[in-house]
Amino acid sequence: MSKNLDGLTIAIVYGDRRDIYLAKKLIEYNAKLLLAGFDSDDVGFNFKEMHKMEFYNDLINPARKSDVMILPIPGVDNHGLVKSTSKSKLYFNEEVVRSFQPHILVLVGMASSYLLNLREKYSFSLIETAELNDFAILNSIPSAEGAIAKAMELTSITIHNSKSLVIGFGRVGITLARMLKGLGANTYVADRSSEQLARALEMNCHIVELKHMDEKLPEMEIIFNTVPFLILPRQKLKLLNRDCVIIDLASAPGGLDYNAVEELGITAYLAPGLPGRVAPVTAGNILGSVYPRLILDHISKGKGGVTNVC
Repeated sequence: MSKNLDGLTIAIVYGDRRDIYLAKKLIEYNAKLLLAGFDSDDVGFNFKEMHKMEFYNDLINPARKSDVMILPIPGVDNHGLVKSTSKSKLYFNEEVVRSFQPHILVLVGMASSYLLNLREKYSFSLIETAELNDFAILNSIPSAEGAIAKAMELTSITIHNSKSLVIGFGRVGITLARMLKGLGANTYVADRSSEQLARALEMNCHIVELKHMDEKLPEMEIIFNTVPFLILPRQKLKLLNRDCVIIDLASAPGGLDYNAVEELGITAYLAPGLPGRVAPVTAGNILGSVYPRLILDHISKGKGGVTNVC
């Protein structure tokens, strides 16, 4: 493997266990790593790897030394709190940004309005990665596998021969539908795009226009939602069979009215960040295959500002 991150200092802010395997990949590329929010006793680095990294419990010191800062895929909330499974609370705030070197690049999966406002005020380079095609397509695999595994856990029926509805036919939805078909599910796809529905029909799925979804909801046994806005409000949830299980892959707060879910006794599971939960090795290796290219491309082209390629 080419050691093509020689001379770069990269800070990784811990989000979940996939960041451990991202760090291991970046070490293979010979980057120097500053790890914030990691527990050095639990992450499983070997002695040789430990010589190539430093551990921190804050973001200001790494910010002063880094060429690149990698934030977790979920990013930071609108108060600057890093979204992380770690017990450590880290804040990405103005004090951190003011500590940046002028040329720093920040990578994040999804940028909150808070983060975008900081970028606008201080003009640091920011790349949003969650919607980049190569990353999103690869990441859809552990997302879909994890969603199906959770559905298997929560239902009392097999996926095979179930009536399973995938709402939203983007990259995750396509992978989900393909896997469900492979398991023998009667797979329905709901989307507003005629082009996407044509693709679903080509895959031999049953198609449902979103405006006509109410007609099919009472029949469904498992629903997988990938749409990142309120797609299943109370009035639609009331149409469901009470044995129906919903797996919601939309980013928080999800695509369901969760107050209604509880009142109606519906089984629903909000499952953002599944890759880091169910397949951290694969998910971390995906990051490790995509991020070096983004970093080197940014350096070679001298890009700035916000990049979000769909």
